[in-house]
Amino acid sequence: MVHRQTSDPSDNIITLEQDHLNQVGSCVDVTGRLDDLLEDNQNESRELQVLLDFQWIEKITSIGLNELIRINSEAKRRDIQIVLGNVTQTVRDILALTRLERLFVFESARASA
Repeated sequence: MVHRQTSDPSDNIITLEQDHLNQVGSCVDVTGRLDDLLEDNQNESRELQVLLDFQWIEKITSIGLNELIRINSEAKRRDIQIVLGNVTQTVRDILALTRLERLFVFESARASA
């Protein structure tokens, strides 16, 4: 997992890796990164957005789905909006099939908002 903050403070990115997302405990790691981003952006008056970059995620298991739900819950608890980016059609189909798609904002939707 890679965490980077670009020069635009509203464009905080956490890149997830296939093996990391699909194992128990990835939520704890991402939550730690969210806390770091909150601290880095504490002077911002607007809601913090964090992009979870799925560029390396080709499939998602039930463990990965559960971890993603937990990440989203922890982010909401911290007033952080999670945005999913570079989501493959396969992963998007799984999110739609499990009705989890409605819990998330996707990068293209964010750009047009």
